[in-house]
Amino acid sequence: MHIMHMLGIMSLIFFVALFFMCFFRDKLRAYPFINYLFIGADVVVLFAWNYAAYELGWLTDGFMTLENISPFICTLIPFTLLLNEKVNRFTYPAIAFLGFGMFLAMFISPEHAYLFSYMNEARFIHVAEAACHLVMALYAFYLVLTDKVAIRLKNLVLSVICMFSVVGFGVFLNGFFHTKNFGMDMYGDYSIYFLDLFGSFAATLIAYLFGIFAVLCLGFLTSMLVDWLSKTPAPKEKKQLPTDASDNKAK
Repeated sequence: MHIMHMLGIMSLIFFVALFFMCFFRDKLRAYPFINYLFIGADVVVLFAWNYAAYELGWLTDGFMTLENISPFICTLIPFTLLLNEKVNRFTYPAIAFLGFGMFLAMFISPEHAYLFSYMNEARFIHVAEAACHLVMALYAFYLVLTDKVAIRLKNLVLSVICMFSVVGFGVFLNGFFHTKNFGMDMYGDYSIYFLDLFGSFAATLIAYLFGIFAVLCLGFLTSMLVDWLSKTPAPKEKKQLPTDASDNKAK
C-alpha cells in the first residue's frame, strides 16, 4: 500500500469516528466500557509499534516509552487505570490536550516524516506508528466529550505541569545514567525530534519545553472547539398563550 493511501485511510477513520463520537456524545457518557475499549486498542497498537521497532533493531534501550512524547502518552493511557485519582488530575488533561498534536504527528512523524519524504510503500512500522497516533488522538477527544477533562485553564496548567515534570525526570535520568530520553542527552547529543537546531543543551531543552507548551495550548483550543460543536442546544421555552379562563378572570 502506498504510504499516502495509508494516511488517507487513517484520516478517514479519524474524522468518521470523531463525528460519531460528537453526535452520540451522551451515549459515550452512558457506557463507561468504551473507555476500556480505547485502552485495549491502545495496548494492542503500542505492542505492534514496539514489536515493529524491535524487528528493525531500534529498541536498543528497551521499551520506547521515554524516547519522545508520543510513545510516552501511548504508554501512559493504560496506566491511568492504575494511577491514583489525584495523579490522574494531571495525566488526563495532558493526554486530552495533546490529542490534536497526536493527530498532526500522524502525518509528520519525526522518525519517518511521511509528508516530507519520497517513501512509497507503507511498511508495518509505518502502519503501527500511525495507528498509535490515531488511537491517542481519538482517546484524547473522548476524554473531553465525556467530561473527564473540563475545558478550563486550570486543567491546561495541570497538563503543562505533568509534561514538564515528565521531561524533567527524563533529563534527570540522562544526567545520571547517560541515557537519551526525549532526545535530551546532556553530554553533547541533544536534539528536538532528531533535528539539531540549537547550539547548546539548555537552549535545546527550553525550545523543547516551549514546543510542548505550544502544542498543549493548540490542543486546548481545539478541544474547546470540538466541545462547543458537539453540544446540543438547549430547547427554547415556548411562551404559553393566555387561555379563555385566564382572560375571563382578568376581566
